[in-house]
Amino acid sequence: NRDGETGLVVPPADPDAVADALRRLLGDDALRARFGAAGRRRVDAHFTVDAMVDRVQTIYETVCSEAVGDGTTRRAR
Repeated sequence: NRDGETGLVVPPADPDAVADALRRLLGDDALRARFGAAGRRRVDAHFTVDAMVDRVQTIYETVCSEAVGDGTTRRAR
C-alpha cells in the first residue's frame, strides 16, 4: 500500500489512527474510488502472472547458483 495513493497507512497498534482512517474513507466516495482505481492499476502493472513467474524464477536461479561443488546447497544463516 502506498499511503495516500492506493490507500491509507496507519501506525501499527494504533486503534485511533485506524478509526480516523476509516472515518475519512467512509466520508469520501471519491477518495475510495481513486484508491480503488490506483490499486487496480498497481496490481495490473506489478502482479501479473508473468511478473510473478519472473520473480520465482529469479529465486530459483539464486538458490541454484549458490550450490557448492558436491551438489548440496548452502543454507542461509
